[in-house]
Amino acid sequence: MTMKSNMKAALCGVALATLVPMGAMAQDYVLKVSAPIPPTEKDVVYAYMVAFEKGVEAGSNGQIDVQLYPANQLGQLPAAIEGVAMGTIEVSFSIIGFFSTLDPRFAVLDAGVLFQSPEAAMATFQSPQVRSLLSDFGAGAGVQPLTVLIDGQGVIISKDPIETVADFSGKKVRSGGATPLLNEPLKAVGAAPVAMPLGEVLPGLQTGTIDAATNSMSVVNAFKMYDAAKNVTYLPGNYTTVGAVINKDFLAMIGPDLARIVLDEAQKAESVVAAHLANADKMEAAWEASGGTVIRMSDQETRAYLDQITPVVKAIVDGDPQMKSDYETISAAVPPQS
Repeated sequence: MTMKSNMKAALCGVALATLVPMGAMAQDYVLKVSAPIPPTEKDVVYAYMVAFEKGVEAGSNGQIDVQLYPANQLGQLPAAIEGVAMGTIEVSFSIIGFFSTLDPRFAVLDAGVLFQSPEAAMATFQSPQVRSLLSDFGAGAGVQPLTVLIDGQGVIISKDPIETVADFSGKKVRSGGATPLLNEPLKAVGAAPVAMPLGEVLPGLQTGTIDAATNSMSVVNAFKMYDAAKNVTYLPGNYTTVGAVINKDFLAMIGPDLARIVLDEAQKAESVVAAHLANADKMEAAWEASGGTVIRMSDQETRAYLDQITPVVKAIVDGDPQMKSDYETISAAVPPQS
């Protein structure tokens, strides 16, 4: 080889050496995360998504590019959930009831009257025995739970004030899915439940398609639902459960090391929930500052409400052996009431 050839080869080698690190820095995999909520870190789901994105990208040294798609950018909930099962979307968030279309076992997470506080609910879902239980949910549909979060005590937003059990009577109420544990308790207090994705709630209230909707304080604030309905009532014994599922083929494709990083960072990102739950007073203040009203049922009406819905929940759980077994595992992990 001539000196000129040697020089040319050396220059090519330098060029290649320059290009290789750039290629290594490029993302090897894209992980798309879909959610119905708008992009505001006042909402626990979006705050979680941001923490998850940072953790996975840092933990994978940039091999995984996490792309966030809030506000239904990848489609309304039914389509986004189907997308995860099909593998066109890697992760999708939803109020937990909608995941029952993938696996009916998810329905147990809709059971009310199980927890005394949102903090107790979150601690239960983070317990090793419940994480192990949930890891099997969705397997037949090619998905697995990535996280289960509590978005505070459940509320019902309504045009007319709901202060008593009688106030539910005849109202068309959006519920977070078509599962009995969501809808039968509403029927028990006289309401007519309507399963409806989150993105349809505000126009539904505006047009009168529904009279009220179950939700959380952070979501009704984030969607500025005070423009359509002013009243928010806390639902006794009800805690808004939100989850995310991830496509199992994606985890297999990226390999065990990167899959472990994704799952570990999913757990670490749950640290944002405690701060969110501690901001409940700020959520109420924001609602009232926008002209809304926050309602808590009296002790007498709370007891009446729980007396109506508790037997309904028990009958549904006891009537399904698999659900009863799952419910008992979750119940056993609930922290003792202080």
